[in-house]
Amino acid sequence: MNGNDYAGQALASALNEQPSLILSFYSYGLMLRKTDGEVTQEYPVDPAQIALALAAKVTFDTGLLGGNTLLVRQDGVKKTVVEYRPPQKTGIYFDDAEAALRVPLPGLVMIRVTASDKAPQYGVYAVKRRPETLDTPLFHAPLPNVFGSGGVCWGTVQRVADEALRGASLRDDWAMLLGSPFGNHACSGKSRSHPQDIRAKLVALEAQKARRYPVSDLIPVRRTLAQALGDAT
Repeated sequence: MNGNDYAGQALASALNEQPSLILSFYSYGLMLRKTDGEVTQEYPVDPAQIALALAAKVTFDTGLLGGNTLLVRQDGVKKTVVEYRPPQKTGIYFDDAEAALRVPLPGLVMIRVTASDKAPQYGVYAVKRRPETLDTPLFHAPLPNVFGSGGVCWGTVQRVADEALRGASLRDDWAMLLGSPFGNHACSGKSRSHPQDIRAKLVALEAQKARRYPVSDLIPVRRTLAQALGDAT
């Protein structure tokens, strides 16, 4: 028997095979029918659980991109978005302050990881230039309320809406982080010139009417972007 005969028999067998699982959509919900030998069972299923099971099979990775969106990665229900914020002057609010400071910030990188219905996880770092490779070294963000690990102390700040979390833009996340008052947590170890309190550095920059944040003042995290993403040790 030649190869074509084998292929023909395999195709015929596949076409005659009966499905072991059938998912039926009705106006009142979803029903799953499962056949095991001579026994067939049918029972209702939660659409959200079906979507979750299907999403667990999805794997997607853009690699490093151009523009401000640096990377989008989907691994099952876990989604990672990395975005770059170019150096720019920014209004920074401190708790109990009457007005915002207008200060230059260096380039920043935000990493947001979401998974199913869990709270999103964030990492915020400074960079001396826009990342062109995943080996780009990271620095401590010169902001209060950002831990040495890059994690954010959100306090009572309102979180990003679920609809925005499903997208690949971190615009709302940046707005929540930089548009809310900063407290006195995680203020040390962010500046070479003001190691005890990064807020003093920001006040000094405004008094100097500085146009750019001096990147020589940044403190290295001793971690690359790849390491922050878990791609390297």
